[in-house]
Amino acid sequence: MPGERETLRWLDLGHLGASELHVAYQALASLRRADAPSLLILASADRHLSLGASQAAALELEQAACASLAVIQRPLGGGLVWVEPAHLNYFLLATPTAQRRRPEELLEWVAPTIQAAYARYGLPVELVARQEFRCRGRRIGSTGAATIGNSLVLAGSFLLHSDWCSFVASVAAPTAEFRTTLGRALRASLTSWQEELVGSVVPSHAELKTVWKMQLQAQGWLVEADDLRAEEHAALKSAELEAVDWESGGRRRVRDGIKLRANTFLTEKHWPEGWLRIWTEDGCYREVEGNLFPPELCWALSGVQARSPLLPSLMAGYLGASAGLWLERLEGLAVWSDQ
Repeated sequence: MPGERETLRWLDLGHLGASELHVAYQALASLRRADAPSLLILASADRHLSLGASQAAALELEQAACASLAVIQRPLGGGLVWVEPAHLNYFLLATPTAQRRRPEELLEWVAPTIQAAYARYGLPVELVARQEFRCRGRRIGSTGAATIGNSLVLAGSFLLHSDWCSFVASVAAPTAEFRTTLGRALRASLTSWQEELVGSVVPSHAELKTVWKMQLQAQGWLVEADDLRAEEHAALKSAELEAVDWESGGRRRVRDGIKLRANTFLTEKHWPEGWLRIWTEDGCYREVEGNLFPPELCWALSGVQARSPLLPSLMAGYLGASAGLWLERLEGLAVWSDQ
């Protein structure tokens, strides 16, 4: 929680273009002095895809499907992010201190006010894995962070509505079946205000901003609404983002697949004689598919924990002499945490 009436500069930038959104927090963080109050930037933006700082576009995205979309490489950590106008995006810029030197500590500092804003609309939201917000078991918000200039920058969004179909079409996929499973897995792992507020009206951005501001004030912040200053206007106008490099190499952030939420992943890999597709969730196999795995084995693996002593016997019972090879491949393909 903040110290005694700590000042928070509140900067509402309205609706921005995709590039303008990412220019805004980078330019303002570069200008911000270490002794300045913490700054909270709010803005919606045109529909676009945002790659994490270390991600390679060619490995994460289907380039042809992205032809009509803006693709931005942000300096913040995390994975691929889908942004659409219905999302209310926020960027908290704060000077690192002994109490909030890391992104997780900065998030824990502001999380109670975010949770209180959700609660105002009857949404029970918890902070999970020190990085994302979940409502009734599904992710309803996540965060990314970086240090820019004197500021530790924490970024997140309120997902009021979401169109995961467009996102699924944009993700690099080894097969059409992977893309189909990805759609199901996203619907099971992520949610939005629209889905959760059954029978209720989803708040407007203006209303949600007012509610969050009230929660910040109630929990100790001295919130001061402000406008862009002359030097900030100039910095935003002159700043440019580098174009995404579709030729750059590297490796996929999640080997052979994608992260769905904290501790939940979907992967697929092919060998000359067969393939596997694995959906892991919170330390267990949620779904396993493979052309050489009989349906009974796939069902039996659902819910089995990682490295369970049951795995060798299950594989041997259904696969016989090839069990050792496919157990090695199963365990090698499964992803359990960020790498």
